[in-house]
Amino acid sequence: MPSISASVISLIIKWFLQNKAVQEDEEATRQNIHDTYIRPQDHRPPSNLGSNITIDRVDVQEWPLYKISTKNSQSKSQQRKALLYIHGGSFFKEIYPQHWKLAVQIVSETDLDVLIPIYPLVPRPVATAQKLADGFVDICRLSKQPIVSIAGDSAGGTLALSTTLHLRDTAPELFAKVRSLILIAPLLDCAVDHPEALRLAKIDFWLGVTGLRISGKMFAGDLPIKHPLVSPLYGDMDKLPPLLMFGGPRDLLCADARRLKSKLLGKDVDEAPAGSVETDRLVAIDICRNLVEMAKIFSRQAS
Repeated sequence: MPSISASVISLIIKWFLQNKAVQEDEEATRQNIHDTYIRPQDHRPPSNLGSNITIDRVDVQEWPLYKISTKNSQSKSQQRKALLYIHGGSFFKEIYPQHWKLAVQIVSETDLDVLIPIYPLVPRPVATAQKLADGFVDICRLSKQPIVSIAGDSAGGTLALSTTLHLRDTAPELFAKVRSLILIAPLLDCAVDHPEALRLAKIDFWLGVTGLRISGKMFAGDLPIKHPLVSPLYGDMDKLPPLLMFGGPRDLLCADARRLKSKLLGKDVDEAPAGSVETDRLVAIDICRNLVEMAKIFSRQAS
């Protein structure tokens, strides 16, 4: 009889392989997007995030916006600083429990609250790069708390970087408050056509080029696929706040993360030892303790 650990690992591998099969098939990807659209996932936070955690809805415009804080911080000023966390999911998948758990870890071990927006997902007409970037800027402008750090994973990393660039170009007074930027396995080029990305796609056990291209094109809307709001790798990286980026050597998104690193050479860049993994849904968050610890330390510097 297999051990519990072996059974769990077997289930995880099957899950990865099923997702990969869908991601590599155009018809299956479009069906997956359609199914998710007509049967939206529940975005509400889990109920078991901790007895010391408080979650409030503080909606901005038409977007649900959740504020995560500790009960110990409730008596403090509304000017308590915040980290804006933008969840990933290939632009069409809703937030997962693992995202909430990461946010709770950050709240518990820094002096920051975490704001989690529930943004529109493709194929909705309002889920385009331009409209989403404008929406995130509105959150920064209308939030009662100064947003001093922006973070995101996978497609959320796309949005985190493009939002930061959009803030710099359209709302410099808000951009000046952002002290750090955290990107976890970010999708930086929605064209997904770089030779190194195509090579890594053959060994990536989670993501597929076809699926990323389909959802990326929907996300682009009327903008060219390599517009900086769609593919922030092509944006001007001048004056960015300190940036912490995670990737994995078997992650096809790592190819463009390395390209971003090359754009930042000469701007005080450090490279951590290899060892992280691709975390599209943060399924390995319990394993990647170094990732979590580094993210908490980095975000703490903005508090």
